[in-house]
Amino acid sequence: MFKTTMILLAGVVAVTGLGSAAQASTDTVQGPSGYFVPTDAQKNDSPYYRDGSQDWSWTHGAIASGFTIASLSVSAYDVDFSSGETDNIYALDSGTWILLGALTGSDSTWEYGNAFALGANFFDDIATGLQVKVDIDANNGGWIVSLGKSVLTTDGSDLPPVVPGVPEPASWALMIAGFGLVGAAARRRRNSAVAA
Repeated sequence: MFKTTMILLAGVVAVTGLGSAAQASTDTVQGPSGYFVPTDAQKNDSPYYRDGSQDWSWTHGAIASGFTIASLSVSAYDVDFSSGETDNIYALDSGTWILLGALTGSDSTWEYGNAFALGANFFDDIATGLQVKVDIDANNGGWIVSLGKSVLTTDGSDLPPVVPGVPEPASWALMIAGFGLVGAAARRRRNSAVAA
């Protein structure tokens, strides 16, 4: 049974990418942390649906150095970019806030919009936990937006689903593998009881 459990565990590691190169990584900041919307159903609710006087910042988890490219994507709802809404995203580079650009998106939809490329000057900040902030409605036009998640990726790792509250593929793989391990342990106990 131990051998079967170890084979299953190795399969989980292979499926989730835990055994792959350390460079390709994803760090996601999402609800319930900060003011990120925990679920799609709450996208128009306070305190998640925010205006120009409700800016905030957050910090990503550290990603070990060794990667060669990095980008930041922010999942947002109701960004009326083509109508003039400007929601600026900044990242802290060695103590200075650097404008990465504005979120792009459409009315009443969830979108990642931009993938902001992060140059090598940000790599040391990423290795210690990149700090990011949003300037909602930078032009004070009366716009409101909800953010679902902030995703930092390195070396081409995949983005999770754009809508908040949807489990990431790796989470599904771990959950299914966990159910398999629980089932295997239960079957082992049942077989031991029958043999006794």
